[in-house]
Amino acid sequence: MRRSALSLMAAALLLTSPFAHAADAPAADKAMDGDKIEAATARAPVDEAKTVTSHTVTIGGKPIAYKATAGTLTLRDNDGKPTASMFYVAYTVDGPRRPVTFFYNGGPGSASVWLHMGSFGPVRVKTPSPQPAGAAPYDLVPNPDSLLDKTDLVFLDAIGTGFSRPLGKTEGKAFYGVDQDGEAFSKAIARYIIENHRVNAPRYLFGESYGTTRSAVVSYK
Repeated sequence: MRRSALSLMAAALLLTSPFAHAADAPAADKAMDGDKIEAATARAPVDEAKTVTSHTVTIGGKPIAYKATAGTLTLRDNDGKPTASMFYVAYTVDGPRRPVTFFYNGGPGSASVWLHMGSFGPVRVKTPSPQPAGAAPYDLVPNPDSLLDKTDLVFLDAIGTGFSRPLGKTEGKAFYGVDQDGEAFSKAIARYIIENHRVNAPRYLFGESYGTTRSAVVSYK
């Protein structure tokens, strides 16, 4: 998990730092910088992909073996055309009729990293809370307050955040609205449930800030 978090931080730096002064460069250099940015931008796959690893965390004094899955869910329109790829990280425990809870932050425009790495995931970022945290890099530690002992956890990133991206000629603005955003999350949740055979599992929504409004829209849809 430590290597994954550091890799994401490094990727974010690589995407931003080389082009901080592009506005002052000649036109030819700007075009070259634009090509570099385009080449460095994370591309979402149309075909769904996932990676699974096994871990253990202690919650309430009891060790819990779990699987961590980082993957993508392909969203499609009514004609079956792929329109977006939503990135997720899921933590699951073997057991009959385990509940599954879907988490997302708000904004709108925030990835789920805050709930994921700061609140309920089985691993969290160590901070000096309530004092302000310093600059990165940060240490990752087991989270004894994770909800994994009660429910499986699925953290979803809104389209345009994290590694979630529109696909093909679909533009990001197709997802930037109350109904459009809710529709995307509804499709992603339905896709995850079907793909992972969780149709009979109790299901819950957990949204932070604007995520509470999103939960209302998803429930309605």
